[in-house]
Amino acid sequence: MLRALETVVGPGHVVTDPDILAGRAVDYTGRYRGRAGALVRPGSAEEVAAVLRVCRDAGAHVTVQGGRTSLVAGTVPEHDDVLLSTERLRALGDVDTLERRVQAGAGATLAAVQHAGAAAGLVFGVDLAARDTATVGGMASTNAGGLRTVRYGNMGEQVLGLQVALPDGSLLRRHSLVRSDNTGYDLPALFVGAEGTLGVITALDLRLHPTPSHRVTAVCGFADLEALVAAGRMFRDVDGIAALELIDGRAGALIRQHLGVAVPVDGDWMLLVELAADHDQSDRLADLLDGVQLCGEPAVGVDVAARQRLWQVRESLAEVLGSYGPPLKFDVSLPLSAIAGFARDAVALLGTHAPDALPLLFGHVGEGNLHLNVLRCPVEREQAVYGPMMELIAGCGGNVSSEHGVGSRKRPYLGMSREPADIAAMRAVKAALDPTGYLNAAVLFV
Repeated sequence: MLRALETVVGPGHVVTDPDILAGRAVDYTGRYRGRAGALVRPGSAEEVAAVLRVCRDAGAHVTVQGGRTSLVAGTVPEHDDVLLSTERLRALGDVDTLERRVQAGAGATLAAVQHAGAAAGLVFGVDLAARDTATVGGMASTNAGGLRTVRYGNMGEQVLGLQVALPDGSLLRRHSLVRSDNTGYDLPALFVGAEGTLGVITALDLRLHPTPSHRVTAVCGFADLEALVAAGRMFRDVDGIAALELIDGRAGALIRQHLGVAVPVDGDWMLLVELAADHDQSDRLADLLDGVQLCGEPAVGVDVAARQRLWQVRESLAEVLGSYGPPLKFDVSLPLSAIAGFARDAVALLGTHAPDALPLLFGHVGEGNLHLNVLRCPVEREQAVYGPMMELIAGCGGNVSSEHGVGSRKRPYLGMSREPADIAAMRAVKAALDPTGYLNAAVLFV
């Protein structure tokens, strides 16, 4: 099989070095490890398809890897797999400024797409803290959300078309120049969010958006989480909303302590709000904040430097979390009415199962897509915490996976968010496209 793979991609792009494979078989958090037999780096969609044919015929499992920023062990192999990396599929086409779109290889980073759009006076609708390493193929596979979801929607709403290497080694290309393409099944929607279980995305046609000429950003402090959620519910429906981020006040204290970054407001909870339009939004923001139950005066930034200082509070979180070692992460989607109760009950749950742990909650409050990060949770207490936390999320009416996917970490809990008939239908689609189940076999289904 290795000789056949070398024939497809060239000897320099088939790696069997144990040290390299060990580094590739661990997830982004460092908590979950697997094993791999080879790493293959195809340089074209045709090579991806040929690699899949070789592996299928040899009975080898394949795990697809992009930027390897998965937080649910979505790229961790379990069966001595062949790792198929999309890192060489980085090509970016010219930006079509009339139709506001760009073609990108699956291995192109989010930052590269953002820069290409910005150079043409346009903006890409998804933004993540991991923008320098996350790839657009992986983001589509998990239907990633992020910091701009409240305005532009998730990754799926940015995908106009795509190219996919199917498990049988054929290539499917859905590319249309029309904006409304309603002929037949919406196949791109099938592969977006499938976490690589139905095929390997090799390229995408991505939507771009006009760049607003004016932005205003505010960070507001709240003494009460329910008051913050009420403000979030109001802001999410406002024309011109560009970002709406909840930040745990405990995280603000850690940012100040570890990074020396000044947190501009006091409060047990903070809300970052940004409005964007083709005219100044400062007065409108002030009017909207009037009457909101704030804890002191908000910090407001209009010019670029001031806005960047406010955004630093939100974007410093990843660095602060990392200073405590890999956190135990829960990516959840909750009804807005359940957020305050979930935050309270999650603290109580940790007090019972991991009393020395420190919970920090942040995320995209407009959609209820939140990230609970548990610091200082001993590895030996992880399973004692994980199951009960999943039950708490489901009991609050939430989904156990929001925008990071199910991966392999959350496979046992899929039934908490999907009914048996739903899961059976998904399995049927998987079996139709991948009868032997060799592609991303560790992901989604137990």
